[in-house]
Amino acid sequence: MRRAWAGKILEVLKPDGELITLIFPISDHEGGPPYKVSVADYEEVLHPPGFKAVYLSDNDLAIAPRKGREKLARWKRSISQSSL
Repeated sequence: MRRAWAGKILEVLKPDGELITLIFPISDHEGGPPYKVSVADYEEVLHPPGFKAVYLSDNDLAIAPRKGREKLARWKRSISQSSL
C-alpha cells in the first residue's frame, strides 16, 4: 500500500463520496504477487487523510479458494479531517 494511492483517492473522490475496497489476500504467506495485505495496512494509509471504515465484512461472495481471505470495506471521509 502506498500513501500516494490514498492521496490520489482523496483527490478524485467527491467530498461526500465513498471508497469501496476489496482487501485481498489476507494471509500470512511471504512473497507474491499477490502480496499479503491486512485491514491495518489500509487503515494506516486511509486514516491520515480522514477516511474511516463505515462497513467491514468478510466477502461472502468470494470464490472457494479465497473464502476467509477477502474483506469488503466501505470508507467515508470525515469532513473535519479532510479539510485540514
